[in-house]
Amino acid sequence: MYPLAVRPVSSNHTRILVLILAALALLLLLPSAAGAQPFNIWGVWNATAGIYIDIPHSADLNPTVAITIEAWVSNIPTNAGGETCRSVIGKNLTETYWVGICGNTLRSYLAGSASAKDGGTVPTSQWTHIAVTYDGVNRLHYINGEVAATFPEAGALPMNTSNVRIGSDVVWDFPPQGSIDEVRLWSVARTVEQIRGSINVPIATAMPGLVAVWSLDLGGNDAVDAHGGSVVGDLGFLNFPAMLSCGSGTSTAACLSGRFSVTVSWRDFMGNTGVGTVVSCPNPDSAMFYFFAPNSWEVLAKIVNGCGFNNHYWAFGAGATNVFYRLEFTDVQGGGAKIYFNYPGPPAAAVADAAAFATCP
Repeated sequence: MYPLAVRPVSSNHTRILVLILAALALLLLLPSAAGAQPFNIWGVWNATAGIYIDIPHSADLNPTVAITIEAWVSNIPTNAGGETCRSVIGKNLTETYWVGICGNTLRSYLAGSASAKDGGTVPTSQWTHIAVTYDGVNRLHYINGEVAATFPEAGALPMNTSNVRIGSDVVWDFPPQGSIDEVRLWSVARTVEQIRGSINVPIATAMPGLVAVWSLDLGGNDAVDAHGGSVVGDLGFLNFPAMLSCGSGTSTAACLSGRFSVTVSWRDFMGNTGVGTVVSCPNPDSAMFYFFAPNSWEVLAKIVNGCGFNNHYWAFGAGATNVFYRLEFTDVQGGGAKIYFNYPGPPAAAVADAAAFATCP
């Protein structure tokens, strides 16, 4: 049930000095949706073997009682290079854990070759948060903070001495053709509330159960501990392209303060999806969106210039709805974005993020 091992293509060059040139070249190849994610810099793979982040083995990289693996991924195609399964992170899938995307389905291994589980659809056209947890009773797959699949399971997790690879695996060196960011490994099974609480917030300090955070800011450094990795092969890195203005906006993208592009996408309880339509409004710092009818407004989005208070722009949002929606702010001048999710059921919670954009002035 697991992919056959292949011999990786070796490479000994990281080319740190030409990252900017590589990023510019890759930017021409990627769709514009690559600019919509909540962090600073991310790694870009081109489906070529022998390109990955290599993290040396350490005993605590093998949680045995419980585990959570998280990452943001984008533009990973359904069948890059003719191979349907693409690695996000792995520590030898024949023995311990691996998380990747097969077709457009999230797949995980936690206990070697016979432990593969499939569940959860990963879109190819937008940044998506994926997570896999195991608490000794159930394995859960999450997509953007929502439980996508549950698998009853029991027993301790196995250990091995293989290195961890991001964008690869020691026996499955099929990198994605797309982007990976903010990879996190925990020795606890995070709850749905915990996953949602930090889904769009960078973590740079130690927390209970947190083993490592690979933020992929121009390398494989661990933001919280000593599990830094090295770049193998010609891995590219990108951040947001800067623009002078977001212009006058469009029918589905508001332009606030001349620099913040705001969009909303939604999903109702029947599974129907769509994008929010901007309500005509003369306020340059706020926008309203409707989903279903022009006379029924669903979401308010607002930007506040807090640069004089805490050197940040603040993002606010409010919803008059209980359906799922994804609210995205992109600072086209400063190069940054934040994504906020409203989950279906209860009335929409307000967004009040006074640390949204450290992109002043």
